[in-house]
Parts: sequence; structure tokens; C-alpha cells
Amino acid sequence: MTVAAAPAGGVAGGVAAALGEELERRWRAAGRPGPAPRVAALGVTDALGGDGDPHATVHLTARAALIGPWGAPPNGRSACGRCLAMRWQRLRTRSEREAIEGGFTPEAAGAWPVLTAFAVDAVWAACRAVGQRALGDGELARVTRVDLGTLALVTFPVLPEPLCPHCVTPRPDTRERASWPTVAVPKSAAGRYRSRPAASYPLPEAALANPVCGALGARTHLNPAATTTAPVSGSNFVRGYAGLTDVTWSGQADRYAASRTLAFLEGLERYAGTHARRGLLPVTGSFHELVEREGRDAVLDPAACGFYAPETYRDDPMVGPFDPDRAIPWFWGRSLRDRRPVLVPARLVHYSAGVAADNFVFECSNGCATGGSPVEAALFGLLELIERDAFLLTWYGRRPPTRLDLASTTDPGVRGMLDRAALLGYDVHAFDTRSDLPVPVVTGLAVRRDGGPGLLSFGAAAGFDPARAVADALSEVLTYIPHLPFQVAARRAELDAMADDFGLVRQLTDHAQLYGLPRMARYAAPFLDAGPAVPIAEAFADWSRARPATLDLRDDLRCVVDALAAAGHDTIVVDQTTPEQRGIGLHTVTTLSPGLLPLDFGWRRQRALRMPRLGRLAAERGEFTPAPHPFP
Repeated sequence: MTVAAAPAGGVAGGVAAALGEELERRWRAAGRPGPAPRVAALGVTDALGGDGDPHATVHLTARAALIGPWGAPPNGRSACGRCLAMRWQRLRTRSEREAIEGGFTPEAAGAWPVLTAFAVDAVWAACRAVGQRALGDGELARVTRVDLGTLALVTFPVLPEPLCPHCVTPRPDTRERASWPTVAVPKSAAGRYRSRPAASYPLPEAALANPVCGALGARTHLNPAATTTAPVSGSNFVRGYAGLTDVTWSGQADRYAASRTLAFLEGLERYAGTHARRGLLPVTGSFHELVEREGRDAVLDPAACGFYAPETYRDDPMVGPFDPDRAIPWFWGRSLRDRRPVLVPARLVHYSAGVAADNFVFECSNGCATGGSPVEAALFGLLELIERDAFLLTWYGRRPPTRLDLASTTDPGVRGMLDRAALLGYDVHAFDTRSDLPVPVVTGLAVRRDGGPGLLSFGAAAGFDPARAVADALSEVLTYIPHLPFQVAARRAELDAMADDFGLVRQLTDHAQLYGLPRMARYAAPFLDAGPAVPIAEAFADWSRARPATLDLRDDLRCVVDALAAAGHDTIVVDQTTPEQRGIGLHTVTTLSPGLLPLDFGWRRQRALRMPRLGRLAAERGEFTPAPHPFP
């Protein structure tokens, strides 16, 4: 049986319906039990915007038929047809997604592909085969793709979609959900801060990256051209208040297998941070309304986290000033300093989600972190906030950093990194860039020896172990230097224009690549002219004596919270953990410490420049770096 062609706009009542009728006829003729296959078309209506059949078991696209989800596990929730449609749509190209999600009515550019008798037979055989398969406990449902041109079959696991309106009924967020664990979080040793190795988490890799229903993207990419690390990366389009954004996730280690694990962990962290996927409805209200209702101490004033300059709100159509009388969404978090629930603007919690009313800032992944427990995730989120605050204070405030003597390290990994950088023509340096907080912060800097394009590359890390912070900072630097000279050469005219007019610095990549220009070296003088090197152990001797030496990770977190409190800053944690993460033992949070300098990208969107913390330092020193930061 050949299913005749039908116009693209009429797929639902044409080819898909005809295929459904044929599959039902064969199902009944064969005496198969249960409901016959149910066919739906994908790519014609917006599955992310409200359309989609949760009961469909065959999904017809212009190139393939997707059979499934099939093999519902005996325990736990399985993905439905709507889940599959949503995950499939997220993997389409930018042009496809804009067409599907832009509210346009599809018009046929030609005829819908004919389903030949061979193709119909293949779809029928696949339906019949998967109907006989059963999955074991803990296994994920599957989707089988039948290529309509080649009849090739491939099967992938599919995760349930946490935003599926058929499977999930959102619940209101409440104060009670902002609880905090009270039991001990044991450590295997006093100097170990991760509860388990990254490779020990049972990551469903095939469900996270596949071209049909990958939760994080269609595939991962190796980069064999990199000569300093073995990077693995992936990406997908995420729709937010700035439209479709290409969100990249990556891992950099010395082995591709380790890098792939790190990449998936970062991808899951991005997945949790971009949009709320916990099945919770935010609290809606204006700042003044919520203060009146909940009390002043229970509502975070976003002004404490910084605003842009008035001229940015005047000239940038993407943002608008905060209005304390305008209703916006909020989520409940918890103050670890004061041990109480706190409402936090949703715009500061999920950095790709927003509504027109709360466009007062473009947040990024500042303070987002993942761990094996909420305590572990919060600790590493705070370390990131401290790292970025210290770097910005050093950069904008021109604080002289302390040069670290890398010859004093006993870490063979660091020595290997220095050797690999030298082969590329770079000298690598490390600096103690701590501010008024005791936690070690290390900034790494690679300098091209011949002074050519790709001159400077920065990286930074914070951690309880100074030696580990040095290694992490240098690893970040080495990730970028193999490609930086080529990136600068490809954008030379554009970057030169940015050097003449910093207002042209708008994107994340602009900041790091701008300092590949040799002419920008003068702004990095505090680093390039730093004094004599100090042994690492000597530079951080005070911290090594003061840091906790217990086997409970809560003590390490409390150490950071207390240090921030002593400097006048609260610590607020908001849970972001998705169902996909919770199922494999992961937790993701975003941390906020109002008053610390936030990292922003785009010269006209620098909140740090208007923060009291930087203002005090600039007043004390009488100096200021009037140029965009080079943070990658």
C-alpha cells in the first residue's frame, strides 16, 4: 500500500491520517491486542506551545517515522507522545524552530513525501516488533526511527519531559519547599569536597545526546585539533527572553571519556539553570506587594544584586528598569546565613527564562553548580561567585595580584600543562587574586611569547585546596590558547573596532577575544607587571591553617557562609534540580550573595561598575580600569 502525497499544510488530515488508517487495518487483521498505532505529524504545529498528541505512538516527520515511546518501564513514569514531540522539536535547526514556533501558518512548497509500500511495510514491521518488547526495571522508554528514504532503523532511549503539560501538573511554589538538609554530608577525607567521582553517576548518555530526542542536544563533538586538552562539547537551542540562544556545554580533561562525562554534567547544569523544570508555579507579585505580605526580610531586593546604568535602560531595547510596583515572577530560596526562606526574582534564578515585566537584567550562569547533595552544589556555587567577584575586583579596581611561583608546585599535571603551553609559544602565569574573603582564588594568564595575535588568555578558579585551584585555573587557560590566535585573525577588523569603541563589546566571546589583540595589553598591566613570585604554599599559608579539617561537608559550606557574612553579604540558595538529575543522584542550585560583583557580558551591561563594593575599592586606590574584563 502506498500512501498518496498530500500538501504539507494538510498533513494531519492527509498522509498521517492515511498511514494511521493503514496501520490500524493491519493491526486488526493480525488480531493484535490493545489499541492500534496512533499517528501524529511533527513539524507542522508547535509542540512546545501547546500542540501535540500525548497518545501518539507513531510520529511522522518529513524524513522519518518515529515509533514510540515504547516499552514503558514497570516502575516509574514513562515518556508520552507529547514528551517525544517536545524533545524532537527542540533539536530542530534555528530556521525550523523559528518557522514552527513563530505562529506562522505552514504553506506547501511542494508535495509531502510519498510513503511507498516499502516504507509503510517498514513502519508496520517496526510497530509490530516493538510491541513485543518489554523493558527491565529502571530502563528508559525507547523511540525507533525509520528513515523513509533508506528504511534504516535506529533506536534511542527517551527521557520524560518535565515541562510536558500532559504528564506534569505544576504545583505552587511555597516557603516549605525552601527547606535545607540537616543531616551530615560525609566526606571521604578532610581535603576532598566532592562526594563521589564524576564518572560514578549513572548518566543516561544515549538519552542526553541523540538526533531524535536528546535532552541536551543531538550529539557530542570531539576536538582532535586541540593540543592542550581533550575537549568534548555539545549544544542546543534554548528559547528565552532573547529569542533562540545556542547554549553550549563542554568538558575539558586529559582524556575524551572524562571530558564527555564532564560535558554531560555541565549540560545538565545548563538544562536546570536556563528554565524552571521542577514543576513549580512561581509566586507572582510586585516587590512592594510581597514585602507587605511576607515581610521585608523574606524578599530579596534585586537592587542589592546590581542594575545597569540608566543610559543602558534608555538605549537597549532588550532591557527595562526594575519597577518595584510591577508584578513579576519569584521563586522561594533560602538564606543560609539567617536560616529562613527568601523570595528571589525568577530572572535571577533561571537565566534564559523571563517575561516582559522582569527584563531588568540579563543574568548568566553565575553561581550555578551541581553536586551529589544540595550542600555540595551550594559550596561550589559560592566558590564560583567568589572567584568571579575577586577577578572583577582585581581587574576593574587594579588591585596588584600576588604572582605565584609555579616552579613550587609538585603537581605533575600542572607541569605538563606548562610544557604543552610552551610548545604553543605561550608562557603561563598564576596569581593569588583573593579580595577580602579568605578562600583561595587563582587567576591564570597565558602570554604569547612573540607578542602576536592571541596575546593574552585568562582563566580563574576558587577552591579550598590552593593547589587544585591553581590546576583548575591553568586548565581553563589552556583550553582557549590553541584556538585564540585563529579566532583573533578571523575577527581582526571586528575586534579592532571594539578596541576603538568598547560599546561594540556585546557577547561573551567578545571579552576574551578582544584581549588577543596586542594593543589591549596595556589594560592588563597589573598582571603583566606583578612583583616577584611567591611559593604557592607560602601565599596561602594563612588559609591552610584556617580552613576546616572535618569530615562533614556542611562545615566547609558554613565556613564560606560565615566568611561572606563577616564581609556583609548574605548567602541565598535556590534549588534548580530537574527530575532527570534527581533520578541519578545529582542536585543543582543557584547561589546568590548580594553585594558581590556579578559577572556580565557586554560593556554596556556591566552591573559591577555601579556596585558599592567596587566603588569603595576604586575610591581607596584612586585607580580604575576603564575597559571590559577579559573573563572567558
